[in-house]
Amino acid sequence: MSELQAAVVDTDVFSHLYVLRSSADPRVPGWRELLTGRRVLISFQTRTEVLAGALANQWGNRRLADLRAVLDQTPTIRADNEVVDAHAKLFAERRRMGHALHDKQRTADRWIAACAISKKGRSARGRRHLRGLPGVVASGVGVTYRRSRSIQAE
Repeated sequence: MSELQAAVVDTDVFSHLYVLRSSADPRVPGWRELLTGRRVLISFQTRTEVLAGALANQWGNRRLADLRAVLDQTPTIRADNEVVDAHAKLFAERRRMGHALHDKQRTADRWIAACAISKKGRSARGRRHLRGLPGVVASGVGVTYRRSRSIQAE
């Protein structure tokens, strides 16, 4: 299998770039630049959050169908044993360090990070919760990433 440059994007990044395409968020240009030429992937957690937000906001049938089409076209990393192991390790390490990522309110962020870490992908994030994680680097636009390898996603 050949090496594939990929980026696992979090819910904020995915929403602004692929769902709310007219977003005026000032972070968007930096995200677009970092993701240029990369295969964008999402975690199961991002898919869940985006779909739940649309349903909670009572999107109409056509808008919901359009969203599902975007989600279905985006490779999604599912929860497998590698992801679960990475999540458990991340929780334990961050808890020992007193890092905020172990908090219950950061569970979704941990799942997204675990997907990126377990599949050795880049994690493009709209927040800075992953700063200081082993192998993950934060850029000036608040996007964290890690060197990618071959990534398989459904």
